[in-house]
Amino acid sequence: MYSLLEYLWFFIIYAFIGWCIEVIYHVVKSGEFVNRGFLNGSVCPIYGLGMVIIIYVLTPLKGNIFLLFLGSFLLTSALEFLTGYILEKIFHNKWWDYSDMPFNIKGYICLDFSIKWGLGGVFIINVVHSPISKIVSLLDNLIGHVILLLLLSLLITDFIITILGIMKIKKHIYVLDEIARKLRYYSDDIGENIYRRTTLALKTKENMKYKLDEQKSEFNLMLKEKNVNFEELKLKYEKAISDKTFVHRRLEKAFPAMREKLHKLNSNNSKHPKE
Repeated sequence: MYSLLEYLWFFIIYAFIGWCIEVIYHVVKSGEFVNRGFLNGSVCPIYGLGMVIIIYVLTPLKGNIFLLFLGSFLLTSALEFLTGYILEKIFHNKWWDYSDMPFNIKGYICLDFSIKWGLGGVFIINVVHSPISKIVSLLDNLIGHVILLLLLSLLITDFIITILGIMKIKKHIYVLDEIARKLRYYSDDIGENIYRRTTLALKTKENMKYKLDEQKSEFNLMLKEKNVNFEELKLKYEKAISDKTFVHRRLEKAFPAMREKLHKLNSNNSKHPKE
């Protein structure tokens, strides 16, 4: 069995390896570099946590390839599902979405990636982990402990900064939703009045010009009574769209499912109610 310090090293090392895998995968898939991590630094914590769990639980099964694969398959799938579910419940946003892939469960996990995680677990336990554990054993000294403490401090700081940034994203989405609600309410109200009065005017063609002039005057009066300032709402909306932090922009780029949701929200809200 490994010590707590060794497991902390494994977490950091495999979080970094996972980040590298994500970057390489995205480069091959899209041809561009994207920081795919949840955090700002070069780490993917879910990989680190997943490998720590696999090492702790499945090391005794190292000699049995099938059980090692099955265990890696189930443990990583459970971790990915639980992580995706918790993130969505806390931040009201889906960070990744496998809904368009076959044999997925609520978009959090899918058979294709679960098989890859299972094969990856077998490969790492039987090939990669042995040299890494030897390197970690060489760091069991004062210098190694100082380096580990420094890395963990940076990781915790990065985590706090990211969480604060995500809370700002939630506030940003709330502002957009509130503006959208107001614009939609006034737009629907005005639209219903236009439909009702235009229909009435068409039924009495001889009074159409008079009715439309009367309708215009009543609409202007209604807007004043409701104290609606569409220009102010438009400026507030545009400011909310442009007011994105570094964390917000990075996470949108790293997690397309989040970006697509926000883009859909922005597209739905971009129409001016007078148009």
